[in-house]
Amino acid sequence: MTTTAPFPHHYFVELDGAGFLSSGPRPPIPGGAPPQFGGSDRWWSPEELLVGAASLCLLNTFRALARRDSLEFSGYRCRGEGTLDRTSAGPAFRSIALSVHVTVAAPDLDRAERLLAMAKKRCIISNTLSCPVELEAWVAAAPAAA
Repeated sequence: MTTTAPFPHHYFVELDGAGFLSSGPRPPIPGGAPPQFGGSDRWWSPEELLVGAASLCLLNTFRALARRDSLEFSGYRCRGEGTLDRTSAGPAFRSIALSVHVTVAAPDLDRAERLLAMAKKRCIISNTLSCPVELEAWVAAAPAAA
């Protein structure tokens, strides 16, 4: 898909009693409580899915901006960490930190940093959350082609 569909967009997810998330033709995702709440590490927790959603949204936003700006990148990795803590309203995320490593050609370092910062500002998931979503980014030059 190269263009954005007209707004509003609607997204549908189904959840069965066994904890499987599904949406259309996509493979189901097993989910449940994390070990911290008496669950297991054998399935995805809502907390991990939230951090994953912020990570994936940042990537998708960066990809769109890079494509628009004709920036090619040869590597992208993101490690997300969410901090859940007690609040006066009950447990809530205090922050989500995304550590991103992007590899680009040496002349594109500044442009990649600028586009990552722009992607952080435009990320739909991060903008929807009430907790701050922090971004720490590293942009490296790809080895020169021989």
